[in-house]
Amino acid sequence: MNEISSDFFLIEAEKIGFDLYGITEAVIPPDDRKNIESWVDQKLFGVMNWYPDRQEIRLDFKNLGFTPKSILVLGVLYNPFNYKSYMEKFNFKFSKYAIGEDYHKVLRRMGKKLIQIFQDKHPQAKFRQGVDSLPLPEKILGRESGLGWIGKNTCLIHPQKGSFFFLSVILTDLEIHHTKEITPDRCGTCNECIDACPTGAIFEPYKINAGLCISHNTIENKEPIKSSNYHWLYGCDICQDVCPWNEKAIRKEMFTGKEEFSVSKIFEKSEEEILNLPEFEFNEWKKNTALNRISYEKFQDNVNNYRNE
Repeated sequence: MNEISSDFFLIEAEKIGFDLYGITEAVIPPDDRKNIESWVDQKLFGVMNWYPDRQEIRLDFKNLGFTPKSILVLGVLYNPFNYKSYMEKFNFKFSKYAIGEDYHKVLRRMGKKLIQIFQDKHPQAKFRQGVDSLPLPEKILGRESGLGWIGKNTCLIHPQKGSFFFLSVILTDLEIHHTKEITPDRCGTCNECIDACPTGAIFEPYKINAGLCISHNTIENKEPIKSSNYHWLYGCDICQDVCPWNEKAIRKEMFTGKEEFSVSKIFEKSEEEILNLPEFEFNEWKKNTALNRISYEKFQDNVNNYRNE
């Protein structure tokens, strides 16, 4: 199959509303494969026991229904301009990615429109989207497609837009021509994220122990957490908030343009009203947000942890 120009795909991605877009081949570089395998061997995935499964997809793109040749990597900013003004009245903390509509749904809607456009132009081709729904190393693919570098906090960082963006991928069996432009690592001697992490989850540059991460403990770990979550009720943004590249992006007003990621009206309530939400109201709130990852019981556990700090 002859290679196809990337211009059409990238132009359409921009029209749909993606803030970042790039293309890479469906190959995981050898060093990244070794790092993933080592991370799994060291069991640094916390209670996410599902992670070691399906490595054949994560590393070799097998069992996907077709053999992908190219991958479109797409990003959408999620940091709303009014996050600080809403959240500064609370003593608790809430990750920016979870204060609006469920990003899985938003990015799937956008991706579905994009795939339909691609399918109309290439009716014989196969396409498949992933929004955290496939065990793929999206940040590695993002780096390989030119969207930034992977920082010491293990986040993908764009030199202008920072790291507060969601990623989605579209795999295809089309061979799409692309110019590989890797953004050089610009972390330099900076260790702000490592120094700021209160639990030591970033135990050395570019390596994270998920079992120590506050985000992991407020979401993935279903057992009562005895250690401090440092006032975080859901997720954690510490290692991103202190990153100079995000500070730079905020000064340049690199905020989301998506209304769906605006601060939810639930945060118009008082702190005590949120902490004391009855189960039915919590469930109504969470069903259209990323909070659907946790139960009411887990939310109460996080609240109790916060109250006892």
